[in-house]
Amino acid sequence: MSDPLKLASEFPSADYASWRKLAEEALKGAPFEKKLVTNTLDGFSVQPIYTNDDQDDATRLIHEVLNATVEPRETVTGWDIRQLHTHPDPKATNAAILEDLENGATSITLKLDAAARAGREISSAEVGVDGIAIHCLADLDTALEDVYTNLATVGLDAGAAGVPAAALLAAHIANTDGADEAAPAFNIDPIGTLASTGTLPCGAQDAVDHAASVAVELIDLFPLATAISVNGAPYYNAGATDGQELACLLASGVTYLRALTDAGMAVDQAAGAMVFNVAIGTDFFAGIAKLRALRMMWSRVLSASGAEDATITINAVSAEMALTKVDPWVNMLRTTVTSFAAGLGGADSVTCLPYDHLIGLPDGFARRITRNTQLILQEESNVHRVIDPAGGSWFIENLTKELAKAAWSKFQSLESSGGILSALANGSLKTEIETVWNARKKRLSTRRDPLTGVSEFPNITEAKVTCEKPDLDAIIADAKARQTKFDGTVGNSLNAMIEAARAGATIGHMFTDLYGTSAATCIGALPAHRLAERYEALRKRSDAHKAKTGSFPQVFLANLGKVAQHTARASFARNFFEAGGIEAITNNGFAIADDVATAFGDSGAKIAIICGSDPQYADMAADVAKALKSKGASMVYLAGQPGDARSAYEAAGIDEFVFVGADVLAICGVALDHLLGKQGEK
Repeated sequence: MSDPLKLASEFPSADYASWRKLAEEALKGAPFEKKLVTNTLDGFSVQPIYTNDDQDDATRLIHEVLNATVEPRETVTGWDIRQLHTHPDPKATNAAILEDLENGATSITLKLDAAARAGREISSAEVGVDGIAIHCLADLDTALEDVYTNLATVGLDAGAAGVPAAALLAAHIANTDGADEAAPAFNIDPIGTLASTGTLPCGAQDAVDHAASVAVELIDLFPLATAISVNGAPYYNAGATDGQELACLLASGVTYLRALTDAGMAVDQAAGAMVFNVAIGTDFFAGIAKLRALRMMWSRVLSASGAEDATITINAVSAEMALTKVDPWVNMLRTTVTSFAAGLGGADSVTCLPYDHLIGLPDGFARRITRNTQLILQEESNVHRVIDPAGGSWFIENLTKELAKAAWSKFQSLESSGGILSALANGSLKTEIETVWNARKKRLSTRRDPLTGVSEFPNITEAKVTCEKPDLDAIIADAKARQTKFDGTVGNSLNAMIEAARAGATIGHMFTDLYGTSAATCIGALPAHRLAERYEALRKRSDAHKAKTGSFPQVFLANLGKVAQHTARASFARNFFEAGGIEAITNNGFAIADDVATAFGDSGAKIAIICGSDPQYADMAADVAKALKSKGASMVYLAGQPGDARSAYEAAGIDEFVFVGADVLAICGVALDHLLGKQGEK
């Protein structure tokens, strides 16, 4: 008799062997390893199912180690909801900051404009471009007016000007009440700057050493602050795998750790002065495993360095590589995934990028969505209430272990070849990441890695999202009015820079006095990529054609027979070509070839795609192709694999075949060239 209190006790016990047998039967001869096992770009395989038998001493230890890296208070307060601000006008930025902090955000990051990040003066053409026009203390005071820096962390994104910008922020906070309780994130990061821009104003090692010496002074002034950012985003957004990003984070972290201890910090204090900035993509489980693996590996580094505290500070940010300009509304789903993974992975702060981040300046609605995404995860889903909530999952524990192994091996390789600075300088790291990006491109081209709203389920007629276009001339005029003349000389110490900032020195002035006016280090930068960029290039050509002519470039769906006979392949073909910005003219189907050809001729299209079932193709495809050609079709496609009939179809006039696994980008690119001319609207 079965136990009535035991769920499913009347069923036989399940085991892996019986499941494997049923799975192979369902595959009907297809290879198990090919169909159900996923081979990652990091070189390890992910199985379709895991059991307790897949646990070993290493995986069982992961949860125990990670528990030691988390402050229990974080399960009460939740992670820090950090909002990125980029509006060029400090006044508009201030209004947005106050609104965000009042409505759920708990900290902010100020991204300085391109001129300030490069250490240029207000006369530069890059003022107000891609960031806030903060060039002097008065600008920063304007942006942070009424912001309680002892309650809300203020972070910086200042590029090569990280040290002068840190001096401005230090000067601002020192003038406020409760300065000793402030926990700013100065985010000085010469290694990340070198990776993303290819330049530094001094030697790379000199920049690291100078950052470390300034960090010592910053932590003396603000013991709760973090001074150094270890940034993995430049690597991930260049196409790197999760394992490669982790390896670069470890190698950069170790480089900074050495510099900080050489500058006089104890190991524990040096580790506490750093924050790891990690890019999270839309692979949900990989995002969780990446943060868990980082926490585990950094704990190992600190243990080997003699540290007593294994705590790590992590800021997780939505990976720009995963966001799209096309159908940006789907970005809300993507950033929900990235924020959820970050929370489960143990991030201390999370920067959720607005859905229109790639298009322009986000408005209040876009910022509200980013806040509320995280508030719902915290206050309604209670994601933060458990320490290491993924612990004990056989799948995630194994994924964490395999990812850590791959990353650790790469980290050791980087260290043995001279470290992260050497790998950036000699181009070897760039070459490795480019190899991975090329592998990603193939998967994207064939939609093996689909992009919702871009390569899958595109909507080319959807209204475009528009963003505010600020008056840069007015913003620059205001910035010039806030500046005061400074004729002094800026010293290398933090205190000297703070005093100079109070006297009116600009970031550009401090930068020039510290480093000069020309870049001393120049390497090949890691190019920033996005998964959707090549599809968006095709869509841009299509949109330009529509703006010029009033209509999208078009293809005609030559549907055969009744709707039930052609709808599957007609839908596939429409999805296929509209991913490339080519509108599909559809219909209810035709029974004979001449009717198809007549309808095609009336449509005004130049390209036709034959859509139907395999039996219909055997009976009609050749005749339909010939009829379409006779009516002026300059190119004819067939939706589906041609099989043994390829030669016969090609002899009848079929030029190309579209099917699952075909190169969408290549085929749509050729079609656009045919419809618009090779130079048309490029």
